[in-house]
Amino acid sequence: MAHTATIRLEQISRAKKLLQNLPEKEDRKTRSEAAKLLEKDFRKALKKGYSPEELRSLLKNEGIIIPAYLIKQFHQDSGETSDTEKREQRREKTTANAEKCGAAEKSFIIPDTPDTEI
Repeated sequence: MAHTATIRLEQISRAKKLLQNLPEKEDRKTRSEAAKLLEKDFRKALKKGYSPEELRSLLKNEGIIIPAYLIKQFHQDSGETSDTEKREQRREKTTANAEKCGAAEKSFIIPDTPDTEI
């Protein structure tokens, strides 16, 4: 026979107090996640003439450690675009190519020799 587990009211009361007194959990981000969240701000600062190393140093003075190589990936002068922009550009090219080629139509190959003759 299965035994049904029971919990005393005293235990439930303690559990309730414990759960109600929990502090807010800190929401933390990795350095690369933080850099991605700050992407627009990095791009603006880089346009103003700041180098990735200078931005890294400014952030470090505030106790925020984001390496220069993460900031450098947002540098527009290098000609690189973000992953999101690259995906969007590829999607636009694919859509344009599909429209040009008439990909909406189904295509198939018709054999020149019937299966029965092979």
